[in-house]
Amino acid sequence: MTKLAFGEIVREGRLRKGVSLRRLSAQTGIEFSRLSRIENGTRPAPELSLLRKLARALDLDLMGLLVSAGTSREVVDDLLWDERLRLGDALPDAAAYRPGDSALARKNTFRVPVMSRHGARCHVRFGRETLTVFSFSTREKLEIEIPPEVVIVFPADPTSVFERGENVFPMCIRKVRRLGQVTNLVLEGQGFALNALESTPDEGPPFGVAEKVFVFVPAAAVRTRPAPEEE
Repeated sequence: MTKLAFGEIVREGRLRKGVSLRRLSAQTGIEFSRLSRIENGTRPAPELSLLRKLARALDLDLMGLLVSAGTSREVVDDLLWDERLRLGDALPDAAAYRPGDSALARKNTFRVPVMSRHGARCHVRFGRETLTVFSFSTREKLEIEIPPEVVIVFPADPTSVFERGENVFPMCIRKVRRLGQVTNLVLEGQGFALNALESTPDEGPPFGVAEKVFVFVPAAAVRTRPAPEEE
């Protein structure tokens, strides 16, 4: 079956329900002109809260809408978890999503060797870079998880802004995946790759494919645990 674009899915769902654009606008709170442009493919998908209203008004699958809008299923996990937190766990269809079990978080999980320790402060080998984390484990290897929402992307070297300049890495953007007000950046560094989640301004994604950027990873935000013993 041919994959339909987001606007086509919305139009087909609206016509199937026999709903006019003006009525759909009243049901969802999305402006009539914006809905028209969305159906014609000249406006991107709206933010997640409005997507949910569209899905409910037209009896459409929210996951299908998200993916048709160009969002990877990895990002969908994090988006639904974020909305579940904001709405106080009031979303029954998001019950399966947990922050530690999303595909995007798993892509930002690594097993790394410890290079040095200073109390709980550890320096670990991260690709061909050195990453500072905190851990009380005495194991020679750690498993680390870098939540995509804590990865901060800069267009220029921000080393002078941060004390000691730790955890600042030059990287290149390999993929840009946008959904409404959220953009997933897939970044490539020296021997490692990272996913980041960025807010999307009205004028579009803040960065582009192949753009050279710098990434800052706060040491305290990196989740660590002892790596399992190797047999």
